[in-house]
Amino acid sequence: MKSVSFSIDDIGIGQIVVDVQGAKVNTLSPAVLDDLKEAIKEAKSSEVKAVVVKSGKKASFIAGADIEEFTKISSRSEAKKLAEKGQGVFNILSELEVPTIAVIDGICLGGGLELALACTYRIAVDEGTTMGAPEVRLGVVPGWGGTQRLPRLIGLMAAMKMILSGKAFPARKALKMKLVDKVVPRSFLREQLRNFVEGVLTEKGKKKVLAKRKRRGPMPWLLERNFIGRALLFSQAKKGVMRQTKGQYPAPLAAIKLLRKTDGVDILFGLDEEAKTIAGLFESPVTKNLINLFFVSQKVKKDPGFKTDAAVKKIGNTAVLGAGVMGGGIAWLLSRGDHDVRLKDINWEAVTLGFKQASDNYKTLVKIHRMRPSEMSLKMHKITGTVDYSGFKQADMIVEAVVEDMDIKKKVFSELEGYIKEDAIVCSNTSALSITEMGKAFKHPERFVGMHFFNPVNRMPLVEVIPGEKTSEETVATVVAELQRLKKTPIVVGDCAGFLVNRILMPYLGEAGWLLQQSVSFERMDALMEKFGMPMGPFRLLDTIGMDVAYHVANTLEAAYGERMEVPKVFKTLLDAGFIGKKAKKGFYLGRGKPNPAMRRLLADQGFKKPRISNKNIVDRMVLAQVSEGWRCLEEGIVASPEHLDMAMIMGTGFPPWRGGLMAYANDRGVEEIKQRLQELKNDR
Repeated sequence: MKSVSFSIDDIGIGQIVVDVQGAKVNTLSPAVLDDLKEAIKEAKSSEVKAVVVKSGKKASFIAGADIEEFTKISSRSEAKKLAEKGQGVFNILSELEVPTIAVIDGICLGGGLELALACTYRIAVDEGTTMGAPEVRLGVVPGWGGTQRLPRLIGLMAAMKMILSGKAFPARKALKMKLVDKVVPRSFLREQLRNFVEGVLTEKGKKKVLAKRKRRGPMPWLLERNFIGRALLFSQAKKGVMRQTKGQYPAPLAAIKLLRKTDGVDILFGLDEEAKTIAGLFESPVTKNLINLFFVSQKVKKDPGFKTDAAVKKIGNTAVLGAGVMGGGIAWLLSRGDHDVRLKDINWEAVTLGFKQASDNYKTLVKIHRMRPSEMSLKMHKITGTVDYSGFKQADMIVEAVVEDMDIKKKVFSELEGYIKEDAIVCSNTSALSITEMGKAFKHPERFVGMHFFNPVNRMPLVEVIPGEKTSEETVATVVAELQRLKKTPIVVGDCAGFLVNRILMPYLGEAGWLLQQSVSFERMDALMEKFGMPMGPFRLLDTIGMDVAYHVANTLEAAYGERMEVPKVFKTLLDAGFIGKKAKKGFYLGRGKPNPAMRRLLADQGFKKPRISNKNIVDRMVLAQVSEGWRCLEEGIVASPEHLDMAMIMGTGFPPWRGGLMAYANDRGVEEIKQRLQELKNDR
């Protein structure tokens, strides 16, 4: 069956419906493009007043190109040919003599957005619609006309921001950007669409819509309508990309170069340059890594590393024990998922801080137009506070987020069990402590599981799910399903000290500490690791985590793993001197990232040895320490696969995606070479 159909309704409006058979969402493969081309030609040869392009899927427009096709590209010419195919189909659509209207209901990304841009007008459904050009996240740029039609529609500045960020926007934000012409509620779509079509078929109605697209104010004139302003735009965009990516991602830089070269030119010339740019990017190993990561992420979302036929329990009311930054963040997540949440701490001042954290997270969503103030108010009313256990009897799931201390946690759990339902699931948000050991505090350890969130909860997608020895499969399955419903990425890992991410991260931070004891400057190490691709170097990370927290976790891991996780003495020295980090306003760096001279003086007074250590050895010592521990985790079955490990390290620590992940990086270098390097580096301390 064809994936695209054409028909004419009762008032002479053509209907092109995209409905890829056997797929949950529409994607544009070469075969679908062929079907679309045929439907457009049917529309061209028919006597219609206008053509509506829409999806046959419920609440989903078009998710973009079929990424599977990207894996089949083996040459520059094949990449260019695929770009030209899509461009050609969308050109035919854009050249229809009658008005064309894209009806965008649900996800509209990449090639789906480019299809909508090829239409004369765009109407979006308010609820659940997202629009974006995420191609840079796959190492490419929009290749079916997006780089040419987007600036012409919303302006160079907004188009460049959209293309370079790869972010998706909700319908209301898209309307504000002039990306769509009208936003309507889904329940009124049919009536509003007919009114819109009838309107644009008149000269007056057409002028009214086009008038709304005009961008007013001084900024378009200052930055886009004169040579100096446009030059400044391109210059600042490049500086921003270099600051964020250190030049490691070729796609954003290629996008800027393309937009600059095609600014103000004939669209056919621009499309040819777009196709050439796509062809060049497909030769990059970074693009191959990012495309591979796309499939890895899809695999991990579907398979969290845990297979069972156990039934999933429905979660209704919830509770959070501990109302700090983490507890407030977890309460925010649960309330956003439409759960009523009971938030408890030992006093009302602490509970208030938890409410503030949840409120701040919601305010961020309102600020970026992901939520209306009225929606925020409704969600916040789902959170109630308490300093006792009142309301906990109604909770189907309780998440504990108290201080990271085994004795305190066990004491809290022993007390908690008397105030909850017998079938309630209890989760511990611990970063390193044994779930099996904590489970001993329960009469029913089968309903107890680890649920390790990463901070901040509203931004970090990863959650480690850790079953203890007696945790039931039903408990794990329920928690995994609930996290997926909350749009988090759960990965099930083994119950060992540090679990997966912290177990691999701590050798990296520990090695940085040993190098610090050898008088390698913290600024030098941070600069080298940021150049390697980490979002921040080890000492900026320690300032963010807090030396007290890092030292506690490091000692837990040393107790479990012995000599290979030995904690450098310098960490204790710094902790005793009060160098805790950002929260104490006393760390490796001062405000605006300026190195702390007091830290330099303290380190200089320690009398550490000063061997000459090369940049290569510094980087390898920190990175290969992670690789070595990653191999151990795989051998011990702590994580299901190298792909799960790679996604966990990318989402949990920011390991550079353009390198493909920690294990992918190790494979690229070669196992034997890494083993040899580890042997050589043994004598480097």
